[in-house]
Amino acid sequence: MHPMQSRGMPAAMDRRSFLKLSAAGLAGFALLGPAATGVVQAQVGRGPSPGSRLMKEFETAAAEYGAPVGLLLAMGYVNTRWEMPDPAANEYEKGNLHGWGSYGIMALVKNPTSDTLGEASRLTGIPEETLKTDRAANIRGGAALLATSIGREKPQELRGFFGAVAGRGKAGGKNYKAVAGVGGGELYAEQVFEALQNGASETTRSGERISLAARSLNERIGGR
Repeated sequence: MHPMQSRGMPAAMDRRSFLKLSAAGLAGFALLGPAATGVVQAQVGRGPSPGSRLMKEFETAAAEYGAPVGLLLAMGYVNTRWEMPDPAANEYEKGNLHGWGSYGIMALVKNPTSDTLGEASRLTGIPEETLKTDRAANIRGGAALLATSIGREKPQELRGFFGAVAGRGKAGGKNYKAVAGVGGGELYAEQVFEALQNGASETTRSGERISLAARSLNERIGGR
């Protein structure tokens, strides 16, 4: 039995399904440039499914690390359309376009030049293998990275988090460099903030309906 299934989590995606999704424009395709990303389709005004476990996982991580839940949701949407890929789908493999070593819904990276997976493990105390396979833990890892990139002076508006998402920590925050997720660079951050502005809605493979309401980047921090 898959480790997530034993905890009642939805099964992870297989490699073929993940790569099929990747072709639609996931965060890792920042390596290919804007033409590969597509346009985020807005579906505004629909709230999350009542009792959605995924939404609860994002809310818990956001509260724990002081991050806007909408921003974490936008990151997860751009990364994998809120799916949890199997770790084997994107293991690091030298010379393989898809093998950049990005794991989970929050795209925690481990390869010869980036180790946000290891940093997330250090920040949260969660083993790397658990971060790769457990969706809630993976979301916590992404939130922890975002929090350390933000630093001590928390932005007052959503737009103020752009540098932290891109990986350019300010005001004492830590800088990260990765091929996806936190540290994925300006193109990745632009995709995240586009999703935040336009809104997004998906039904995951496990049947959870998740929506991210469109919002202004001038929105003051404090709301969802």
